[in-house]
Amino acid sequence: MKRITPLLLVLVLLTACGTKPETVMEVLEVPAFSLPETAEAEPISAEAAVTEGRAPAEDYDLPVPREFSPENRQMRYDIDGWLRGGTIGLLAEAPEAGAAFYGLPYSENAHETALIRWGDSLAEFDWDFLTPRRFLPRMAVMDLDGDGKDELIVLTYVGSGTGVSIYDLHVLEKNPDGTLTDYAMPGSLWQERLPPLLRFVQTDGRNFLILGRELLEIDMEHVLEGQMEPSAGWIANFRLLPEEHAIQLLGAVDLWKTTNYVADYTADVGYRDGVFTLSGFHLQ
Repeated sequence: MKRITPLLLVLVLLTACGTKPETVMEVLEVPAFSLPETAEAEPISAEAAVTEGRAPAEDYDLPVPREFSPENRQMRYDIDGWLRGGTIGLLAEAPEAGAAFYGLPYSENAHETALIRWGDSLAEFDWDFLTPRRFLPRMAVMDLDGDGKDELIVLTYVGSGTGVSIYDLHVLEKNPDGTLTDYAMPGSLWQERLPPLLRFVQTDGRNFLILGRELLEIDMEHVLEGQMEPSAGWIANFRLLPEEHAIQLLGAVDLWKTTNYVADYTADVGYRDGVFTLSGFHLQ
């Protein structure tokens, strides 16, 4: 795939120098064509899936983080011991906030239960967080909604396979009584609400992918007119930026609901009053 922006830049610069666009096109041996129209993409929003944390079922003996051992390359987090031993596993931390993610005793036939510690607060949640790929959860603390109080951000890896890689985004708020509430970004926001913002346009024998003001030209040998539908439902990762109190969604665009990816995209994740918003879309 290639951007057409450099060509446009050449045209603008040479035109400013007095060279006619038609002459430029002839020199570059580029056939005349008209670009598809673009328009600003409006932000899209969806209400969070809200879950109240449960009080722990028992007084658990929580494991202490293990030190990294260069001799045996042992992980700080004993995921293998947790999977084999029927014990509690420490899977992620945000030490600066006194936060940790524990997997309660694991069973292949049972739903995963996460025990979240945040300072003096402890709460259980039924989350998907273990897949065959064994990507560990990730945690960070930031004031995402700008209300002057920190939220605990938790990413759990929930989907893996050929061409599939999906994280869930959880925003935890601490209530005045010390209980924890989980506000999870619904997958429908990027799986269903975002694809209609994408357009695939063929003009003058060329293929363009459009997202808002962003436009990419795609080199494809066997694109059939009218049979390509952009989709964005198979990849979702997140970039956590605690110092900026910001989160970015990182995804990919495929065509005709396959896993033939043709572009990456990013979007800014906003959160306020239990509502998630995606904006600032960018194709790359």
